[in-house]
Amino acid sequence: MELLNQPLSGQLGDRLIELLDSTDYQTLNIIVAFAKNSGVLRIKDALEKFRRRGGTVNVCVGVDLGGTSHEALTSLLLHTDSLQVVHAEKGQTFHPKIYYFQGDEKSLVIVGSHNLTGGGLWTNFENSVIIPVCRSREDEVELQKGVDDYIGALTSLKKLSMPIGTQPDIDKLLENGYIFKEVAEQVRRANSITQEGGRSRLFGSGVPAKLPRVATSNDEPERSTQPTPLSVPHGDEGQTIWFETRRMTGGARNILDLSKKSLIESGDPTGTTFALETTEFMRGGVEFFGLNPIAIEETKDITINFEGVDYTNNTILFPKGKKANGSWRLQIKGVTLSGDKITEAFRTKSKEYYLVKKVIAFTKVQDDYYFMSVFPDSELENFRAASHIVARNGSTTTAKLLGLL
Repeated sequence: MELLNQPLSGQLGDRLIELLDSTDYQTLNIIVAFAKNSGVLRIKDALEKFRRRGGTVNVCVGVDLGGTSHEALTSLLLHTDSLQVVHAEKGQTFHPKIYYFQGDEKSLVIVGSHNLTGGGLWTNFENSVIIPVCRSREDEVELQKGVDDYIGALTSLKKLSMPIGTQPDIDKLLENGYIFKEVAEQVRRANSITQEGGRSRLFGSGVPAKLPRVATSNDEPERSTQPTPLSVPHGDEGQTIWFETRRMTGGARNILDLSKKSLIESGDPTGTTFALETTEFMRGGVEFFGLNPIAIEETKDITINFEGVDYTNNTILFPKGKKANGSWRLQIKGVTLSGDKITEAFRTKSKEYYLVKKVIAFTKVQDDYYFMSVFPDSELENFRAASHIVARNGSTTTAKLLGLL
C-alpha cells in the first residue's frame, strides 16, 4: 500500500501511464467526477496501446458543477470500450475518484482525489492510496469485491446512469446544458470574474509541477518513445488564442492568416512573448504557435485535435510569390494516421464552408499540439470581453480580431 501525495511525491498521471504499459492487467475501470481534455489527451495514447494489446477500458464520469467537458467526453468515446455518465437532478454531486486495474493474477485499486484532468493527474495538490490486491489474501479480495459491487451498483442506476455510445449522445448533453465546451466555459468564467471585479492576492502561485509531453508525428523518433516533461502553467486549461475568421482563404476556406504584428485594442502584452518595444503593437498571432514572426524562412507542422481526433501536418508558413499577402498562414489541412482529412470532417458538419464567419480557438497542449474549437461569430463580443488581450490580426483597424484568454 502506498500514499501518493501529488505533486510532492509523484504524479498519478505518470503512474497510470506506467500501469497501462504493464502486462499484469487486462481491464481498467475509471470512475471520476470530472474529465477535461487536459487529462484525457495526455493519457489517450497509453489507453490505445493498452487496448491494442487486448485490454478493456471502462469509464464512468459525472457531469456536475461544469467539471466535465464536451471535448473530454468526445475523446473518451474514441479511446474507451464503454463510457457512461452519472448525474442526479436533485443536487446530489457525483464525486468519486477511483482507478481500478484488474488482471488475471492480481489487481490494483487507486482511491483518492484525482479527477481525469491535467490538474487532477499532474499539477494539483491531490492525494491517493494505491492498494495492490492479491487474491490469496482474504481482506484484499474483500476490497476488490467492494469495488466490483460499487461498479455494478452504478451500472444498475438506470435513471441516473446514461450510456454514451455515439457522438449524438454527447451532443445531446451539450445542447441541454449538462456539459460545456472548454473554451466557452473559459470565456463565461472570465466574463463573470470581470463583472465581479478583481481581488487581492493573499497566497503564492504554487509549487513546481510538470505535465508530460504528448508524442506526435512532429517529434523526432527518439523523442516519441519516451515523452519528456514539459513545464506549463498550473491548472486544467492551457493557453488559448482565438481568431475571427470572416471569409477565410484557400480553396476549402481552410487557411487562417496569422499576422506578423498585431495592432493592440485592449490589454497589455508586457512581460509576455508577444511584447514589442512599442505600446501600439505586439507580435502577431503566429507567435502563439512558437514561431518568430520575423523569421519568415521557417515553417512548422502542428497537430490539431478536432473533436477528439488528431490531425497531423497542419503547416504554418510565410508564403511567397504572387499569392502572398505579407502574412503568415496556418494551413488547416491535417490528416489522421489512417489518412482521413480534417477538411472532410468540416464538410460533414456543414454543406457551406464550415470555418467561414466563425471564431476559431486554439488551446495549447504543447508547442506542436493544440485542440481546436469552433464557435459562431455571434459569440465574438463574448470572446472579446473575456480576453485579457484583444488585438487586430494585422496592423490596421479593419483587420480581423484575435484575443488571448
